[in-house]
Amino acid sequence: MRNITLLAAAGCMVLATSAQAQDIADWSGFYAGVLAGYGLDRTQEESSSSIFPPTEVDDGLFYSGSSFSSQERIEGLVGGIGIGYNFQHDQFVLGLDGDVNFGQLDKTSASSTFIRMEDEDDFFALGQGNETTFGIDWYSTFALRAGVTFDGWLVYAKAGAAVGNVSSSSTSTISVDSNVGAAGPIPVPPGTYSSHAASSQLLFGPTFGIGAEKMLTPNISVGAEYSYVGLPDVSIPQPNALGGLFGGGAGDPIEVTSSIHVVKGSLKYHF
Repeated sequence: MRNITLLAAAGCMVLATSAQAQDIADWSGFYAGVLAGYGLDRTQEESSSSIFPPTEVDDGLFYSGSSFSSQERIEGLVGGIGIGYNFQHDQFVLGLDGDVNFGQLDKTSASSTFIRMEDEDDFFALGQGNETTFGIDWYSTFALRAGVTFDGWLVYAKAGAAVGNVSSSSTSTISVDSNVGAAGPIPVPPGTYSSHAASSQLLFGPTFGIGAEKMLTPNISVGAEYSYVGLPDVSIPQPNALGGLFGGGAGDPIEVTSSIHVVKGSLKYHF
């Protein structure tokens, strides 16, 4: 009877050990997958406007005008592909992860000013506008992951480096309307004048994040991840249509934020 009891206890221990081993999914080896999610930068959308009603600044000379400015934020869909390799020891997983991403990661900054001067029957109107479109063409991350697996789940943190290409396009426009020709305050004929500038830069920065994956089959997993892609701020050259008329230089550059927060899901195949 005693031997039967000992055999039964040993059998239970073996079954329990086997069940525990089955709970620890095998994450080791190479994997590849597709990624999709949403990204936005750390700035806030801003806009402002003002109107200057007609004001007499001299005997019979009236001045009026308006100004407007706006700045959007990066806010759009992102998708890509990723590959990596995991090393596993018991419940602990250490891995190398890389991906490349594309998406609607662009924003626009714009400003305009309009002034009008009237002196009896004569008038002179000047409008100036600037618009800059900025975008992240693509970005890649290369990170070290460390996590713990349980019940088919892998919970991890990651940190590494990011690289991305950003581009910008800026246009400056001057419009002149006058019934006194080139005899107004700005000696140019009525019309529209513009200048353009474009730039493209490769940026490097840090990245880090947290995530979780679930093994659905021995080869298929799904997951969700938050990551911060810390591409540095960019100084974008600005054209100056008014300066171009008189041989002047470019306008003052503007600073644009290119770091983004990304939340995305994944579908991976484990080889």
